Amino acid sequence: MPAIHKNKQEVSDTFEQHLDGFKPTTDVDSLIQTGRTRLRQKFFEADIGLSGVNFAVAETGTLCLVENEGNGRMSTTVPNVHIAITGIEKVVEFLSDVPPLYSALTRSATGQAITTYFNMITSPRKNGEKDGPQEVHLILLDNGRSQAYRDEELRKTLQCIRCGACMNHCPVYTKIGGHAYGTVYPGPIGKIISPHLLGMDKTKDLVTAPVFAVHVARFAQ
Repeated sequence: MPAIHKNKQEVSDTFEQHLDGFKPTTDVDSLIQTGRTRLRQKFFEADIGLSGVNFAVAETGTLCLVENEGNGRMSTTVPNVHIAITGIEKVVEFLSDVPPLYSALTRSATGQAITTYFNMITSPRKNGEKDGPQEVHLILLDNGRSQAYRDEELRKTLQCIRCGACMNHCPVYTKIGGHAYGTVYPGPIGKIISPHLLGMDKTKDLVTAPVFAVHVARFAQ
Protein backbone atom coordinates (compact mmCIF):
# COMPACT_ATOMS: atom_id res chain seq x y z
CA MET A 1 0.00 0.00 0.00
CA PRO A 2 1.22 3.58 -0.59
CA ALA A 3 3.11 4.86 2.47
CA ILE A 4 5.23 7.71 1.19
CA HIS A 5 4.31 9.74 4.28
CA LYS A 6 5.92 7.13 6.58
CA ASN A 7 9.60 6.36 7.09
CA LYS A 8 10.79 2.80 7.65
CA GLN A 9 10.84 3.16 11.43
CA GLU A 10 7.24 4.39 11.45
CA VAL A 11 6.20 1.49 9.22
CA SER A 12 7.90 -0.94 11.59
CA ASP A 13 6.17 0.66 14.59
CA THR A 14 2.79 0.41 12.84
CA PHE A 15 3.33 -3.26 12.02
CA GLU A 16 4.40 -3.97 15.59
CA GLN A 17 1.24 -2.34 16.89
CA HIS A 18 -1.22 -4.08 14.58
CA LEU A 19 0.34 -7.37 13.44
CA ASP A 20 0.65 -10.30 15.83
CA GLY A 21 4.03 -12.01 15.73
CA PHE A 22 5.81 -9.20 13.89
CA LYS A 23 9.45 -8.75 14.89
CA PRO A 24 10.50 -5.09 14.69
CA THR A 25 12.91 -4.31 11.86
CA THR A 26 13.85 -1.39 9.65
CA ASP A 27 15.00 -3.58 6.78
CA VAL A 28 12.97 -2.35 3.81
CA ASP A 29 12.81 -5.71 2.03
CA SER A 30 11.54 -7.41 5.18
CA LEU A 31 8.90 -4.74 5.70
CA ILE A 32 7.72 -5.09 2.10
CA GLN A 33 7.49 -8.86 2.41
CA THR A 34 5.55 -8.58 5.66
CA GLY A 35 3.07 -6.17 4.13
CA ARG A 36 2.71 -8.30 1.02
CA THR A 37 2.10 -11.52 2.96
CA ARG A 38 -0.45 -10.05 5.37
CA LEU A 39 -2.32 -8.14 2.68
CA ARG A 40 -2.57 -11.09 0.32
CA GLN A 41 -4.11 -13.11 3.12
CA LYS A 42 -6.75 -10.42 3.61
CA PHE A 43 -7.45 -10.22 -0.11
CA PHE A 44 -8.15 -13.95 -0.34
CA GLU A 45 -10.37 -13.84 2.74
CA ALA A 46 -12.51 -10.96 1.45
CA ASP A 47 -16.02 -11.48 0.11
CA ILE A 48 -16.18 -8.03 -1.48
CA GLY A 49 -13.51 -5.87 -3.10
CA LEU A 50 -13.95 -2.09 -3.01
CA SER A 51 -12.12 0.20 -5.42
CA GLY A 52 -12.12 3.63 -6.92
CA VAL A 53 -11.93 4.37 -10.64
CA ASN A 54 -9.53 6.57 -12.58
CA PHE A 55 -11.57 6.56 -15.78
CA ALA A 56 -15.02 5.08 -16.52
CA VAL A 57 -15.79 4.62 -20.22
CA ALA A 58 -19.41 5.23 -21.22
CA GLU A 59 -18.95 3.60 -24.65
CA THR A 60 -17.94 0.17 -23.33
CA GLY A 61 -18.67 0.25 -19.60
CA THR A 62 -14.96 -0.23 -18.93
CA LEU A 63 -13.54 0.74 -15.53
CA CYS A 64 -9.88 1.78 -15.60
CA LEU A 65 -7.67 1.62 -12.50
CA VAL A 66 -4.14 3.04 -12.50
CA GLU A 67 -1.67 1.83 -9.84
CA ASN A 68 1.87 0.72 -9.04
CA GLU A 69 1.26 -1.47 -5.98
CA GLY A 70 -1.05 -4.25 -7.22
CA ASN A 71 -3.62 -3.83 -4.46
CA GLY A 72 -6.15 -2.52 -6.98
CA ARG A 73 -5.85 -5.62 -9.13
CA MET A 74 -6.15 -7.90 -6.11
CA SER A 75 -9.20 -6.03 -4.82
CA THR A 76 -10.99 -6.22 -8.15
CA THR A 77 -10.19 -9.78 -9.23
CA VAL A 78 -9.91 -11.99 -6.14
CA PRO A 79 -13.21 -11.40 -4.25
CA ASN A 80 -16.42 -12.66 -5.85
CA VAL A 81 -17.97 -9.19 -5.74
CA HIS A 82 -16.33 -5.98 -6.95
CA ILE A 83 -17.87 -2.63 -6.00
CA ALA A 84 -16.39 0.42 -7.73
CA ILE A 85 -17.11 3.95 -6.49
CA THR A 86 -16.31 7.08 -8.47
CA GLY A 87 -17.42 10.64 -9.04
CA ILE A 88 -19.38 11.41 -12.18
CA GLU A 89 -16.51 13.56 -13.45
CA LYS A 90 -14.43 10.41 -14.04
CA VAL A 91 -16.73 9.28 -16.87
CA VAL A 92 -15.29 9.68 -20.37
CA GLU A 93 -17.26 9.17 -23.56
CA PHE A 94 -15.08 6.89 -25.65
CA LEU A 95 -12.40 4.26 -25.03
CA SER A 96 -10.13 6.31 -27.29
CA ASP A 97 -10.29 9.12 -24.71
CA VAL A 98 -8.37 7.02 -22.18
CA PRO A 99 -4.81 6.87 -23.66
CA PRO A 100 -4.10 10.63 -23.63
CA LEU A 101 -5.58 10.98 -20.13
CA TYR A 102 -3.60 7.99 -18.89
CA SER A 103 -0.41 9.43 -20.37
CA ALA A 104 -1.05 12.80 -18.72
CA LEU A 105 -1.80 11.15 -15.39
CA THR A 106 1.28 8.95 -15.16
CA ARG A 107 3.73 11.59 -16.34
CA SER A 108 2.30 14.29 -14.09
CA ALA A 109 1.90 12.07 -11.03
CA THR A 110 5.08 9.99 -10.92
CA GLY A 111 7.07 10.84 -14.03
CA GLN A 112 6.39 7.40 -15.53
CA ALA A 113 5.49 6.64 -19.13
CA ILE A 114 3.21 3.89 -17.80
CA THR A 115 2.44 2.54 -14.35
CA THR A 116 3.22 -0.98 -13.19
CA TYR A 117 -0.44 -1.94 -13.39
CA PHE A 118 -3.19 -0.60 -15.65
CA ASN A 119 -6.43 -2.47 -15.04
CA MET A 120 -9.39 -2.43 -17.44
CA ILE A 121 -12.55 -4.11 -16.15
CA THR A 122 -15.44 -4.36 -18.59
CA SER A 123 -17.70 -7.04 -17.11
CA PRO A 124 -18.05 -9.71 -14.44
CA ARG A 125 -16.53 -13.12 -15.02
CA LYS A 126 -17.97 -14.68 -18.17
CA ASN A 127 -18.86 -18.32 -18.74
CA GLY A 128 -15.69 -20.34 -19.18
CA GLU A 129 -13.41 -17.79 -17.53
CA LYS A 130 -11.49 -19.03 -14.50
CA ASP A 131 -10.94 -15.81 -12.59
CA GLY A 132 -12.46 -12.43 -11.93
CA PRO A 133 -15.47 -11.34 -9.84
CA GLN A 134 -18.88 -12.88 -10.36
CA GLU A 135 -20.51 -9.50 -9.79
CA VAL A 136 -19.39 -5.96 -10.64
CA HIS A 137 -21.28 -2.94 -9.31
CA LEU A 138 -20.57 0.72 -10.11
CA ILE A 139 -21.65 3.55 -7.80
CA LEU A 140 -21.55 7.00 -9.39
CA LEU A 141 -21.35 9.88 -6.93
CA ASP A 142 -22.67 13.38 -7.54
CA ASN A 143 -22.29 15.01 -4.12
CA GLY A 144 -22.31 18.57 -5.46
CA ARG A 145 -20.50 17.88 -8.72
CA SER A 146 -23.51 18.72 -10.91
CA GLN A 147 -23.91 22.01 -9.10
CA ALA A 148 -20.24 22.82 -9.63
CA TYR A 149 -20.54 21.91 -13.31
CA ARG A 150 -23.35 24.43 -13.81
CA ASP A 151 -20.91 27.19 -12.88
CA GLU A 152 -18.77 28.05 -15.92
CA GLU A 153 -15.72 28.74 -13.77
CA LEU A 154 -16.09 25.91 -11.27
CA ARG A 155 -16.68 23.25 -13.92
CA LYS A 156 -13.00 23.47 -14.77
CA THR A 157 -12.18 21.94 -11.38
CA LEU A 158 -13.97 18.76 -12.45
CA GLN A 159 -11.29 18.25 -15.11
CA CYS A 160 -8.84 17.31 -12.34
CA ILE A 161 -7.45 13.80 -12.97
CA ARG A 162 -5.91 13.56 -9.48
CA CYS A 163 -2.30 13.53 -10.66
CA GLY A 164 -1.15 15.48 -7.60
CA ALA A 165 1.16 17.77 -9.58
CA CYS A 166 -0.26 20.91 -7.97
CA MET A 167 0.76 19.61 -4.54
CA ASN A 168 4.41 19.60 -5.57
CA HIS A 169 4.18 23.41 -5.64
CA CYS A 170 2.25 23.68 -2.37
CA PRO A 171 4.35 24.70 0.68
CA VAL A 172 1.92 23.00 3.06
CA TYR A 173 2.23 19.66 1.27
CA THR A 174 6.01 19.79 0.87
CA LYS A 175 6.56 20.70 4.53
CA ILE A 176 3.78 18.77 6.30
CA GLY A 177 2.15 16.33 3.88
CA GLY A 178 -1.27 15.66 2.43
CA HIS A 179 -2.88 14.74 5.75
CA ALA A 180 -2.74 18.39 6.81
CA TYR A 181 -5.73 19.20 4.64
CA GLY A 182 -8.20 16.77 6.15
CA THR A 183 -10.04 16.07 2.88
CA VAL A 184 -9.84 13.58 0.03
CA TYR A 185 -8.83 16.43 -2.28
CA PRO A 186 -5.69 18.00 -0.75
CA GLY A 187 -3.56 20.75 -2.17
CA PRO A 188 -4.58 23.82 -4.19
CA ILE A 189 -7.26 21.96 -6.17
CA GLY A 190 -8.78 20.74 -2.92
CA LYS A 191 -9.07 24.32 -1.69
CA ILE A 192 -11.42 25.00 -4.59
CA ILE A 193 -13.36 21.78 -5.05
CA SER A 194 -13.80 20.43 -1.50
CA PRO A 195 -16.27 23.09 -0.33
CA HIS A 196 -18.59 22.15 -3.19
CA LEU A 197 -18.40 18.43 -2.43
CA LEU A 198 -18.49 18.55 1.37
CA GLY A 199 -20.02 21.93 2.20
CA MET A 200 -18.47 25.07 3.61
CA ASP A 201 -19.36 24.08 7.17
CA LYS A 202 -16.94 21.14 6.94
CA THR A 203 -14.21 22.82 4.92
CA LYS A 204 -14.13 26.42 6.12
CA ASP A 205 -10.99 25.77 8.18
CA LEU A 206 -9.12 24.61 5.08
CA VAL A 207 -8.13 28.20 4.39
CA THR A 208 -5.81 28.16 7.40
CA ALA A 209 -3.52 25.70 5.65
CA PRO A 210 -3.24 26.09 1.86
CA VAL A 211 -4.78 29.48 1.11
CA PHE A 212 -1.39 30.97 0.21
CA ALA A 213 -0.56 27.91 -1.87
CA VAL A 214 -3.45 28.52 -4.25
CA HIS A 215 -1.39 31.24 -5.88
CA VAL A 216 1.18 28.70 -7.07
CA ALA A 217 -1.39 26.29 -8.51
CA ARG A 218 -0.84 27.82 -11.94
CA PHE A 219 2.54 26.04 -12.08
CA ALA A 220 0.74 22.70 -12.24
CA GLN A 221 -1.41 23.68 -15.20
